[in-house]
Amino acid sequence: MWRCPLCQQPLQQSMRTWRCDNRHAFDEAKSGYLNLLPVQNKKSKQPGDDKTMVNARRQFHDAKGYEPLMAALVETIQKHYAGQSDVRLFDAGCGEGSYLGYIVQALQDAERRVNASGCDIAKHAVDLAAKRYKNCHFAVASSAHLPLEDNSQDVVLQVFAPGSNAEYQRVIAPGGLLIAVDPAENHLWSIKQAIYDNPRQHKVAFASRAGFSQLIEQRLSFTVDLSDPQTRQGLLEMTPYYWRLPQAEAQARFADIKQVEADFVIHVWQRDHR
Repeated sequence: MWRCPLCQQPLQQSMRTWRCDNRHAFDEAKSGYLNLLPVQNKKSKQPGDDKTMVNARRQFHDAKGYEPLMAALVETIQKHYAGQSDVRLFDAGCGEGSYLGYIVQALQDAERRVNASGCDIAKHAVDLAAKRYKNCHFAVASSAHLPLEDNSQDVVLQVFAPGSNAEYQRVIAPGGLLIAVDPAENHLWSIKQAIYDNPRQHKVAFASRAGFSQLIEQRLSFTVDLSDPQTRQGLLEMTPYYWRLPQAEAQARFADIKQVEADFVIHVWQRDHR
């Protein structure tokens, strides 16, 4: 499945080392992930979200703050991907792995066999994912240069992450699915109102995707209860809005927020059969 990020040849595993025919070698980290992000593709010394935001996401997801969204993604896969063999599932921009881990467990509980993997540009996030979700495979890599072989995936997730349509067209097998999740107009509106004098709703605009046919566009909205301290602090610290203010001022502005809007758009695209 993995391919060399330097020469794009398939990688073969021997013990804890992965090699291509051109003798490029990549060793698994102690937690089990591969680092397939070449230095020339890094835009900073530590690309991606910092440790504080990554840890906050893990804390928030452990409190099941966005569980309705995760459940909706499971339902979408069950409804729209009917392949009889193992579901080859990839999370492009997997973060600390909570979405992939939840979906894999739910599909397995429904007696679907899953071959799951994911990548993220943030090394700390991938390390957390690999330590917890041992039934999945993870790599540090950019979604703009996926370290995957052609036509190797049945379902690709893009949840709040940037991505490359050309790469999705390359790695998703004909008939496979791309499931993209983006914030809708009212997402975290109460938090925006607490920070900005003139908050603006998020604009949702989507163009067509070359090589794909759109199956559905689904709006999903629910309320997140912030009475639990773990949920509350996790959500605040994982959003960039929180870090725009000094911490004491941020806590003061958010003190009266007891619940917040979660508002998403889920798009499902099917890879053309050609």
